[in-house]
Amino acid sequence: MLKEISKYWTSSSESYDKVIQTQFRSPKTITLWKRLLMKGLGTKPGQKVLDVGTGPGFFSILLSQMGHLPTALDASPGMIDRAARNFKIYGYQVPAYVGDAAGLHKELEDSFDAVVCRDVVWTLPDPQRAYAEWYRVLKPGGTLIIFDGNYLYKESKTVFRRLWYALSWTLILLTEQRIRQRSSQDKELLSGLPFVNVLRPKADEAALRQAGFRSIDVQRNFIPARAMPLNYLKYGYQNANRFMILAKKE
Repeated sequence: MLKEISKYWTSSSESYDKVIQTQFRSPKTITLWKRLLMKGLGTKPGQKVLDVGTGPGFFSILLSQMGHLPTALDASPGMIDRAARNFKIYGYQVPAYVGDAAGLHKELEDSFDAVVCRDVVWTLPDPQRAYAEWYRVLKPGGTLIIFDGNYLYKESKTVFRRLWYALSWTLILLTEQRIRQRSSQDKELLSGLPFVNVLRPKADEAALRQAGFRSIDVQRNFIPARAMPLNYLKYGYQNANRFMILAKKE
């Protein structure tokens, strides 16, 4: 299944790159994401951070700007190509490679101060194994920082949320020059993922404890509407499903 997911993200790499380029053009967006990352990283500079599912390299660039030392990983060759291009544009030399988030064979035990990911866990064929690997590569006292959501979870949607969803498509087209759509084949592929069919973040908390994490903090609605009004209009309909997790390796 990992091979199919990798192909899906490679086919989406151009579209997703448009998302992060839009975010880089917004100082408010950059400030907000750096503030969120600091909640888990603190103020100590020069930390080694594994950026899992880097996509076009958004977090790795932010982490570099913050004075940290990121390593970027993604299962999609297309995403790594985009990331490498963006690293060059922004003037950072970030190690980046194609790899399995649940099989970090190149990384040693206790080697990173932090592991970060954004909207990655829901796409993983084996999230439990991934959490165990991330625990393994973290140094004692290291932090796992997750931004994710209960995406595609089978739940009823109100008329209001359906209308909001339609509005978001229009705004995304106008501001990001991309059309948000998935083929029936893509929907079938994604619907078979394990964390699409469970209630999150409750399932994450259980999986993290099984992996060895004990200190787990969950925050919902981590991007308030007043911080980024346009972003809220485009993506706020997902807020009820989105969450941030900070988990410590003690």
